[in-house]
Amino acid sequence: MESLLRAAIETAQKAEYAYTKLITPNDVGATGAHQYGFHIHKSGWPMFFDRPGKRGEHLSEHISITWQQELTTGSRAIYYGEKSRNEYRLTRFGKGLPYLTEDHIGDLLVLCRLPKSDYQAFVLQSDEDIEESFAALNISLANANGLVEPQEAARPEDAHGYLSLTTR
Repeated sequence: MESLLRAAIETAQKAEYAYTKLITPNDVGATGAHQYGFHIHKSGWPMFFDRPGKRGEHLSEHISITWQQELTTGSRAIYYGEKSRNEYRLTRFGKGLPYLTEDHIGDLLVLCRLPKSDYQAFVLQSDEDIEESFAALNISLANANGLVEPQEAARPEDAHGYLSLTTR
């Protein structure tokens, strides 16, 4: 599905913020824990909020996300800072979001915030697509769970027709 890979890369490159993460068993509810939805690393707060969450408070933002350029969900970005919790999550996708199943554990979520709080999400499944996106976004397995660094303008002559960039 090369066109989906291309759309994910190009959207991430033009986004105000782009965030990637490998989908975990906890994200899809496979561990039996009470959490549900995508856990967002603490560094990902700029994706949704104008400031980081603080212990003792609860932040919430309702957003609309378009998945794979075809399905839109009314979702919620939330910071849980009350009691012993100190985490960000992306929740409320409605019934049957196909990307929150055990089949997607290990897939790469590419979440992008475009101007005017337009959110686009892509779930890349094949190892080849994940590797191509890592190369194009200048990330690796070691830093795949977090914000993608801002990138310089691309050189269109780069290999495979994808925009290969370097960080500032």
